[in-house]
Amino acid sequence: MPEPRTAPDVPPQDRPAAPGPAATAGRWRIEVDRNVCAGTGLCLGTASRHMRLDNGRARPVAEVVDPDPSVADAADTCPMEAITVRDAATGEVLAPER
Repeated sequence: MPEPRTAPDVPPQDRPAAPGPAATAGRWRIEVDRNVCAGTGLCLGTASRHMRLDNGRARPVAEVVDPDPSVADAADTCPMEAITVRDAATGEVLAPER
């Protein structure tokens, strides 16, 4: 009888490693404070390509994205101010406007 086949040992990954500086130059990082998010879904209406609801709270589809005005608009229109958009390389806050 042949031995059972097993999958190779692969460490579990909850999420991919953060991109390095060269990969983030000129890109934006989307952050959502899920403790503050009320799940209104306004961000989905504004930036549907970049946001989704997960268990009733907003979550970015990808944390690091190419600049897109809809992402800044989503942060600016969030009634709870739960979304922050930063320059991925420098950490500078780009939205919401304060």
